[in-house]
Amino acid sequence: MAAPIDIYYDFRSPYAYLAWWRIRRQQALSSWKWRWKPVSIDVLLNLQAGREPLAPYVDPLPPPKRKHFLADIRRSAKFFGAPLSPPHQPRPDPAPALCVALQLAQDGIPHDRFIDMVFEAMWQHRSDIGARDVLANCLISAALEEAVIDAAVSPRARSQLVTQSMQAYETGIFGVPSFVAHDEIFFGADRLDMLAWRLEQRP
Repeated sequence: MAAPIDIYYDFRSPYAYLAWWRIRRQQALSSWKWRWKPVSIDVLLNLQAGREPLAPYVDPLPPPKRKHFLADIRRSAKFFGAPLSPPHQPRPDPAPALCVALQLAQDGIPHDRFIDMVFEAMWQHRSDIGARDVLANCLISAALEEAVIDAAVSPRARSQLVTQSMQAYETGIFGVPSFVAHDEIFFGADRLDMLAWRLEQRP
């Protein structure tokens, strides 16, 4: 399959983690060409609710749905065989890691391994991916330079992340993970199989 697939993600999303897990470990998925696009789920949720992009976080789920959400994450992780250690509370700020990924992408530096390291750090090792030392370890493990952190944690970098998130929303991206192939949007980790089906239909 020659055409790349855009995947919009936020490290904070457990469903983005599960999608990443499947993509990396299922040969039919890992052989596709993926373009990883970091966005802020907080910004997307604010825009959906008619709030300013950087308005304070508001939990969008009522208690019954929150309870189901947590149970479904645990069940889905077991179903796919994905290790899962939910992050400590308060929840880590994913913005620094997202900004590093965005900076690397803008610089044209391959960084799939960095994405791997961050997802593992957050969802398998319960590390604070907003902490500089954790980001540095992820970069080192990915054979990348730590110097990118300085530019990535600047107000300008966070502004670029907000801009990318807003632009994604304007094109129809309202949550993560979302996959875009041939201008068609598929939302949710459970849509990977449907995405594969759709691509198989193309001549």
